[in-house]
Amino acid sequence: MKKLLPIVIAIPVFLLALLFMRPEATTPVVVAAMDLPEGHTLATADVTVSQVPQSQAPQGAFNDPAQVVGQTLRVYRGAGDVINPSHLGGEVITLAPNERAVAIHVTDAAGLAGLIRPGDTVGVTAVMDSQDGPFAKTVANGLRVLYISPEFKASQGGQSAPSSSSSGDPFSGGGSTSSQSPRETEGTVVLAVPVEAITIGYDFSTFGVNSESRLVSLTDLLPALDLVANVQLSLFLEPDKPESFITSGVFLPNLVITPGPTPTATPCPGGICAPSTTPTVVAPIP
Repeated sequence: MKKLLPIVIAIPVFLLALLFMRPEATTPVVVAAMDLPEGHTLATADVTVSQVPQSQAPQGAFNDPAQVVGQTLRVYRGAGDVINPSHLGGEVITLAPNERAVAIHVTDAAGLAGLIRPGDTVGVTAVMDSQDGPFAKTVANGLRVLYISPEFKASQGGQSAPSSSSSGDPFSGGGSTSSQSPRETEGTVVLAVPVEAITIGYDFSTFGVNSESRLVSLTDLLPALDLVANVQLSLFLEPDKPESFITSGVFLPNLVITPGPTPTATPCPGGICAPSTTPTVVAPIP
């Protein structure tokens, strides 16, 4: 009996060891078959099915390639990376027949600190730095925001925007964008711009002289202003039902008033005085 005791003890130990050594059950998940860029529309050849341990399978992962074919990647996916629902759903831009999408670069202050959202209505002010001094003029309004570069958007819920650096874990829910970085302080905003020419008005009625106007196409004007080194475009947010307005523009040197002797009043013949100065008209384009 003593000789059999070790054998009796060894049997359950051996069975327990086999139980722990048994491979973990796997589950199918959809992964990228090759390196796929952000904004790519998935085709059948872009994805494949990989068997991964159930404990490592991301929650909500797809198990059938047909579930993702035709959808757009929101982030970069490397070969072998799992594709999750959070990785899909690229920006959808809808344009009316008389609209074109125009992208402009904005800084944090000029772009309302990334607080605007697609669907908002904004106006554009051009700030031009000439040899005689800065000049600012509202050149457009009523433009619909179509898209804001992700790194420029204001973070939601106190979280930073995702970084494009890789986490090294293909099964991570964030994949190659799981690490966090501060929000960028400049970015790109895409606006829906009408193709019809518009009139940019200069209201000089308060100066006692004739007002001026320029007929321009915003699809020409905005890209030109955006690419000129001495011009910065600044956005302003508009309400749902904005009141129309026309500005004269502001030439900053005209706001500088220095103390000096009080000028002697000159009688006006017939009681009608012409304006002593004529406002400087600086149009956004010649």
